[in-house]
Amino acid sequence: MQRLPDTEFEIMDLIWNSAPPVTTGTVMETLGRERQWKLQTVVTLFGRLCERGFLRVQKGIGRSHHYFPLISRQDYLAMETEAFLHRYHKRSVVSLLVSLGEADLSDTDIEELRSFVRDAARKEDAHG
Repeated sequence: MQRLPDTEFEIMDLIWNSAPPVTTGTVMETLGRERQWKLQTVVTLFGRLCERGFLRVQKGIGRSHHYFPLISRQDYLAMETEAFLHRYHKRSVVSLLVSLGEADLSDTDIEELRSFVRDAARKEDAHG
């Protein structure tokens, strides 16, 4: 699986938030209008997503096509996160957390991190 350019990620994000199948019209109604895209731009982007294995296309009635996601949001984000962790933090979760420490974390963010660490420790204890 390869990284999606920002524009294609926006389309996949819309698709992941929609009930399949999705059509080019669905994207034109939201992103297309907002970005002032022409229909051919959306058709080209859908074609790229199909070529890369993110979408499956099924011929509809007439000239319409229905698109279905082949990759879940969770699987894609896991791949992106793994690549980010490897590239920028040499696979070190501690390095990632230290960099987050530089961010303006809310009390809620910190509590969510604590909860995540507690849950991970419990899972490790249960398996090892």
